[in-house]
Amino acid sequence: MIQRFFQRLTSVPPHQLIKRILQKFWAKLKIYRRRILDRRQVSFTIETGLPLNRPFHHFPSYVPDDDWSWLRGVTSHYLSHRFDLLGSGWVRVFHGMNSRGVAGCHFEPEPAITADKPGRWLRGRINPANLAEAQRIWNLIDAEYCPIDWHLDFKSGFRWREDTWYKDIQFGHLPGVDVKVPWELARMQHLPQLAWAYALAKQGNQSFCSPEHYQAEFRNQVLDFIATNPPRWGVNWSCAMDVAIRAVNWLMAYNLLKTCGAQFDRQFESIFSRSIYEHGKHIVDNLESSLRFRGNHYLSDIVGLLFISTALPCDRQTNHWLAFSVQELIKEVQLQFHEDGSNFEASTSYHRLSAELVVYATALVLGLSEKKKQALRSSKYYFVEPESKQALIKFPAWYFLRLERMAEFTMHIAKSDGHIPQFGDNDNGRLLKLLPVYQKMFVSQAKACYLNLTEYAELSDDEIYWMEDGLDHRHLVAAINGLFARADFEAFAGVSSARESQIVSMLSQNLKIISSQCAGKKNAACQIQIGSSSALNQNKKDFIETRFTACGADLRHGLELIAYPNFGFYLFRSTRLYLAVRCGSVGQNGNGGHAHNDQLAIELVIDGKPLVTDPGTYHYTALPVQRNLYRSARVHFVPHIQNKEPGDLTLGEFVIGGDPRAAVIYFGLQGFLGRHEGYRNPVYRQILIEDDGVVVKDFAPGEKISQTICEKVPCSPAYGVIQNEAAVLRNLYQ
Repeated sequence: MIQRFFQRLTSVPPHQLIKRILQKFWAKLKIYRRRILDRRQVSFTIETGLPLNRPFHHFPSYVPDDDWSWLRGVTSHYLSHRFDLLGSGWVRVFHGMNSRGVAGCHFEPEPAITADKPGRWLRGRINPANLAEAQRIWNLIDAEYCPIDWHLDFKSGFRWREDTWYKDIQFGHLPGVDVKVPWELARMQHLPQLAWAYALAKQGNQSFCSPEHYQAEFRNQVLDFIATNPPRWGVNWSCAMDVAIRAVNWLMAYNLLKTCGAQFDRQFESIFSRSIYEHGKHIVDNLESSLRFRGNHYLSDIVGLLFISTALPCDRQTNHWLAFSVQELIKEVQLQFHEDGSNFEASTSYHRLSAELVVYATALVLGLSEKKKQALRSSKYYFVEPESKQALIKFPAWYFLRLERMAEFTMHIAKSDGHIPQFGDNDNGRLLKLLPVYQKMFVSQAKACYLNLTEYAELSDDEIYWMEDGLDHRHLVAAINGLFARADFEAFAGVSSARESQIVSMLSQNLKIISSQCAGKKNAACQIQIGSSSALNQNKKDFIETRFTACGADLRHGLELIAYPNFGFYLFRSTRLYLAVRCGSVGQNGNGGHAHNDQLAIELVIDGKPLVTDPGTYHYTALPVQRNLYRSARVHFVPHIQNKEPGDLTLGEFVIGGDPRAAVIYFGLQGFLGRHEGYRNPVYRQILIEDDGVVVKDFAPGEKISQTICEKVPCSPAYGVIQNEAAVLRNLYQ
């Protein structure tokens, strides 16, 4: 670690080094001054909020025979303050709750509280400077409402204090404690689903509660959060990305409710819009960007700022935010997405998150009001020229092509059941969970499937358990199709995802982009063949072989090839076969923060039966040993040299050291041959596609090589949900 620091230090020219040191000094000084001021004076904005703009004014259409049982089920949980996040199971979150613990790590609950109407219970929790305003806000909440503990890791039981300044928040320092749990809850991605339930109830669907019930819950939860999370205080202001995602979900839910006729009192409207401004100000002051590295966090920051600046009335500050966010959106799409539409994070699930950020932001810009468009054009910070004849914002020529190909990437890599293969990290991150896909099962079935739910007792075994299906990314293709109206996108996404298209269309004011198909620009991913098949015929010594046999002799029938070299994704697909191969960069311009040591790994499905799958992702910071285990080559079906890893996992939970220099030697109808040099000496994997099976051969000149095929590990799309972990560990050292 120290050696790496000095290498970076000596690689910077002296004048740039001095500049960076001065910048860091002034940044530290600014933080010190802000901390002192926030301790002495109220951090809430003094000015009252102004009316918010709404990007659309009508609600998506409905299909009368839609099955909304999942929405009834999950919103009933939300009304009871029960949430299922990051493998927690559906649990009720409240002050003084007793948590089940994580991997033997358990923290005793704090005493239960009685939340009185005047807010006296907030004394000793909220910092003194903000107490009076927090109590005023709390007093507006309905008397029967029970507060949610927004500061609790409700899996381990550890709790951050409300009166800790956001820059002083510590995380990753205690085993079993996961800061993502309160962050994920405080994104409040369940609120748009409450708005959908409100709309259905308003239309007379008798299976839902009264519409006023959902509206009141939205209002109470937002006020609860604002009162107990003053700006810049507590864990839920420590990550700007989560601040941004929360603001987007607040605004989307608010807009959906208002569109369906919901009316809010003047005091709530003022406090809500003021908090939206405070979210924007916080994002601007805490942008997660550096000259060396930017990723999905920074992209989330600027998309959140875009939504906020669009919602707030025009003035010098919000106009600046708007111009800056549009400018940065274009820059980040060019930086974070390859020309073929794949994302640079080296993770199929983070492709979904980042592409979702881009499509909703793009639609919002295209649908700006005339007043906002004029503010954007007149800003000196804005460099993109407007359309000459139409009142539209003109993006660079490459921009929409790249956006369209983001959907093509997801469509191309999907299996026959619509699920994407899992390469790299997956924490089920989203911008908006408007209408997520859920699998219906009984609690007893969920407990049998997922190890973390073995001790689950919140619901009885015979009750329905709604499990979110985070590997179904068809909604992303539907959302992007809201701008392109492609028949193949619509067919792939299916009817259940159609409302994602409608929402994007409404945001863009029904503007449609001319598809690249109309211009004859075919995606090269379906046309790539690399090398000569003669490479497969070379005699290799000391190889280790695994054969996957298929009944019948037509496995190659209809075989097609798809390749995304920039991502490092190669696919063989036929009527009976799905075989994906990972061979490429660690992503993030060499940082590898969301990649795994999975070079030359495969996902294999024959006749709909998964034979080799990725083991998924465990925790990020709560359990570093397990984090590295699930990133390691040992738990992936890859050529493995014993006691070695092809990439250095000791540099941090979000870094993989070293360039594996992965390369494809042959990719064609006969099979695959690739190598990487992560072990310094090259290792090779040869895959032969035969009529009656798939043969995988691995070899490494001068090295003793092994293969590990872990038993299939059913995992939730959210990390931390593992069944049969012992089965994985048993196979590690065979």
